[in-house]
Amino acid sequence: MKKKFETPLQGYLPSIVAFIVATVLGIVVFSAVSQRAVESLSQSKLITNVSRQSVHFEDILDVNYQFLDGIAAQIGKDGVLLSQENRDMLFSIKSTTSIDHVALIEPDGTAHYENGDVKDLSHRNYFKEGISGQRILSDPVQSSVDHETRVILGVPVLHNSSVIGVLGTSYNITALNHLMFDDLFGSQGFCIIIDEQGNIITLDGNADTQKITYTDNFFDFYSKWDFRSNDSLQKIRDAFQSQSEGILKLIQPEDPTSSRYIAYTPLHLNNWMMCYVIPVSIANQSYEFIHDYELALNCYFMLLVLLLVCRIAMIHTRDRRELVYSAQIDGLTSLYNKEHTPPVIDAFLRTGSPDSLHAFLILDIDKFKDVNDTWGHAVGDVILQRVGAFLKAQFRDEDIIGRIGGDEFVILMKNIGSKDIALKRVEAMLGQIRAVKHAEMDNQSITFSVGLAFSPEQGIRFDELYRNADKALYQTKRGGRNNYTVYEKA
Repeated sequence: MKKKFETPLQGYLPSIVAFIVATVLGIVVFSAVSQRAVESLSQSKLITNVSRQSVHFEDILDVNYQFLDGIAAQIGKDGVLLSQENRDMLFSIKSTTSIDHVALIEPDGTAHYENGDVKDLSHRNYFKEGISGQRILSDPVQSSVDHETRVILGVPVLHNSSVIGVLGTSYNITALNHLMFDDLFGSQGFCIIIDEQGNIITLDGNADTQKITYTDNFFDFYSKWDFRSNDSLQKIRDAFQSQSEGILKLIQPEDPTSSRYIAYTPLHLNNWMMCYVIPVSIANQSYEFIHDYELALNCYFMLLVLLLVCRIAMIHTRDRRELVYSAQIDGLTSLYNKEHTPPVIDAFLRTGSPDSLHAFLILDIDKFKDVNDTWGHAVGDVILQRVGAFLKAQFRDEDIIGRIGGDEFVILMKNIGSKDIALKRVEAMLGQIRAVKHAEMDNQSITFSVGLAFSPEQGIRFDELYRNADKALYQTKRGGRNNYTVYEKA
């Protein structure tokens, strides 16, 4: 019965099917978790941005404190708080900075503003803190005119280490809040700074999405929303105590498709919390490309199947070549083996130019049996490996080098210009191998005995050249080894 022929592709068919099934499952899983991945990335980005902005917020206030410290030091130099020079300095500060108002406050609480106004602030807590030598950050005050939230920043004015007054400024914290998030998500979100009771310190951002107002309490307003998973407003309440950051996802009751993220992080100022609110759809926009990749992945899958078939064909061809190569190469020395060396030399001699001169060498390792007997066959194998590498380094890539016996090698030096070139190469080789010391042999060296024959003068086939070179090798060994002999016709 005739045996059915199986193509290489048929042999790999189970692997191809398994690959296709695994890829399809991968696409299904990818589609199922892509939305979760988008949300995870968006939430991580939100938390990172809000955390950075809170630090930036604090840094800006600290820069303002440092600025005020510098001005206060200048004012306190001569010990006269309300000198004309100091009053002029107040006007200069107002006209050259974003500060709304600036004042010098006497120890009795009388405040002198840059515009000439005078007020009694002795009952204010922030004045009491400042006159006691502390930096001032007041509770926020919302303007009934522009709904902007302002705080009082201030520092004590010292003269000879004694407090002689307070330098105070009115700072628009709403404008600072706007600066923090103005370019985030195309200004589609809004920022709220709240205190521990949920009172809104400042509110700024997109009026279309915020819905909450200054008259609302943060916790009361969002308690009416629905939360995803195990989220709740209690996490933000707890964050005040633990000074931790996080994110919530909630849904507006009257519009289930309109969900929001609230990312929150503590401000280390008056125990405030910064919250950033953004529609989920806006926050996820920068990662929507993942969904587009699903279509690309399907196309890519088809391409992979095609490439897989081509790859299998290439592997099959490579394996056949490697099989042929392994059949030709000696496993120990990586030279041509005994079976392949004669035919490859004959093939070259048969197709080469009849007028070209070639040198044929037979090489034996002198007293190699003693190496095996004295140091063992494992050391003998190491020496053979080194000899193989040594011979490859001595001759050209186009020369043919083969191992045809235990310690017997043949080399065909192709297309040499003269016999002297071959002889000089052999002499150099013998000198170099003598100089190599082998630690496994107690730092002893090995030597070669060589017999040479030249083609076409002394043979045009492997067997002819081998026979004549072998006779020359015999003469070398009779002469004491460690040398070479050129065959001469008797």
